[in-house]
Amino acid sequence: MAKIKVIGVAGYSGSELARLLLAHPHVESLQLIDRKAEEPIPIWKYRPNLRGTTEQMVVGKDDGSPAEVVFFATPDGVAMEHARSYLDRGIRVIDFSGDTRLRSPEVHKAFYGIEHKDPALLAEAVYGIPELHREEIKTARVIANPGCYATSVILGAAPAVRRGLVDPGKIIADCKSGVSGAGKHLTARMHFAECEGNFNAYKVTGHKHIPEIEQELSLLGAGPARITFVPHLLPVTRGILTTIYGALVKPVSLEEIQAEYEGQYADCPFVRVLPLGEECTLKGVQGSNFCDISVHLDTRAQLLILTCVEDNLLKGASGQAVQNMNLALGFEETAGLMQPGLWL
Repeated sequence: MAKIKVIGVAGYSGSELARLLLAHPHVESLQLIDRKAEEPIPIWKYRPNLRGTTEQMVVGKDDGSPAEVVFFATPDGVAMEHARSYLDRGIRVIDFSGDTRLRSPEVHKAFYGIEHKDPALLAEAVYGIPELHREEIKTARVIANPGCYATSVILGAAPAVRRGLVDPGKIIADCKSGVSGAGKHLTARMHFAECEGNFNAYKVTGHKHIPEIEQELSLLGAGPARITFVPHLLPVTRGILTTIYGALVKPVSLEEIQAEYEGQYADCPFVRVLPLGEECTLKGVQGSNFCDISVHLDTRAQLLILTCVEDNLLKGASGQAVQNMNLALGFEETAGLMQPGLWL
């Protein structure tokens, strides 16, 4: 059994994480923190579907009690200031932000626009995609929970890059996300009147998830990865659909590629490689911690085409964070994540 703290429950990912941990079979005690809360607030005020199911309160600051893990479900810049105090107390850190995802402080500044205040965190952190770093996560003190877009692109492209099927320097990722992926901070395009029935690309160049995708895929291939990554906003609440285009470097059949993907993910409980001819859909993963992948081959253009879907608040954020916690604390990897209708 574990004692857990969550800092930042006011956002979509933070409140989703709280809901998962409240039902987790191995969580003994849970402290939920909203740094803006001036007095204790019931968690159902943040997540109304929890009304009547729990008496858990949200407080404004940490009470200093012992814990095994602290989650930072906070904006960029928070964990780099406060994670060290928890590590010094022997508490493992799982960070949702970009503060721990990159190995280079210079790259971090280039994409996030701020100097890193604790570069040692970058050197120590393990990138939290269990399908790639399961063994490292088990002993990590700092786990960098990946970006939602990055998760879909990395899981979709990794087997092809690892096997050398595609040129890692010429990968295109066309991604579409539901509105919850942008968090609760409103911009004009997030208003209902703007996004309902609408569809648009944004941050067409320079998105902050690019360097973590390139970092992870470069570790798998024969050379540095370079990604053309274009995100789009879908008029739905949750879910990401990513289409990846990779230029083949050698002749290969669709059946061989399918077998490669099935083999590499055979022991990964939350990645489902769909049968040939079956397409990924958002509704196939919403409310779950699964990532579904569909494999396609354009023989005319010699392109490998992969479609990947995930729930951006679960496998793209809070569900993956719980998966990482399970590994770090020696629980079964699927604990608290396999019940049907997680979001219902």
